Amino acid sequence: MRGSFEKTVLEPDFPFRLFLNDGFDSTPHHWHEDIEIIYLVEGSVKVGVGNDLYHLKRRDILIIGPGEVHFFLKEMQTSNRAVIQFRMSIYDAFLSGSKDIRTIRPMFTHSKYLTPSTEVHNLMEKQIQQLINENTAAKEGYKLIMKARLYDLAGILIRYMPKCEYSAEAESRQMEKLQKLDKVFQYVDKYYQTNINLEKISKVAGFSLYYFTRFFKENTGVTFVDYLNNFRITKAEWHLMEESDSITEVAYKSGFNSIKTFNRVFKNLKGCAPMQYRKGIKSSTGSLQ
Repeated sequence: MRGSFEKTVLEPDFPFRLFLNDGFDSTPHHWHEDIEIIYLVEGSVKVGVGNDLYHLKRRDILIIGPGEVHFFLKEMQTSNRAVIQFRMSIYDAFLSGSKDIRTIRPMFTHSKYLTPSTEVHNLMEKQIQQLINENTAAKEGYKLIMKARLYDLAGILIRYMPKCEYSAEAESRQMEKLQKLDKVFQYVDKYYQTNINLEKISKVAGFSLYYFTRFFKENTGVTFVDYLNNFRITKAEWHLMEESDSITEVAYKSGFNSIKTFNRVFKNLKGCAPMQYRKGIKSSTGSLQ
């Protein structure tokens, strides 16, 4: 999985998609141009957005703005979440002037966490459930109905959530940050098997070492070393599924040049040794056969 800019392919005339995810796999830090709404149908999931970590439970709603760096942590037990992604352009018919832009765009700029105890949550949940039902049935005219529900979502946020000021300048600054981060994400994705130190990655981003460490933590919520370790361990999880790879081979393939370091980092992040993790995969696979 890539920890970088995620290009979603959406229809130009209806830039929207909805899918279900069981939460069994972790998703590295990434960002995209779409608005993303997470609705937890069952179970629980931890979602990081910038410096914030949200622990979503059943029926919770999380709105992630376009350009916000986020990630999902793997859950030990299967969960079920509905993921809704759509572009701001879906509101083009409404965004006819600068006043309209200043009203609706800020509602989706930053993450919003809604729990069942609030009125705005209950109103949003009703629209989301209708979106899921229409998307599943896909009957004639369903796109029109779904578009109406997306307008309802925006209207609910405008009416019930605190107002935020829209700033084109701030949006431009955010895009510059994302471009810098994307250089880092792409570099890690390509060279994670090699030695990547802070001095080297700082140069990739075009920053001094001191500024880079602050910049990365402020915009992702984790240190670069923690991000790199998480990325490598995610790769290791996939390699551990391969019967032919020894634990030592998995360590080196995942970017660790020390089996001792690999075992320590893996246990810190996953709560068990790599060999135990592999045995757990075998037993769970066997129980499904």
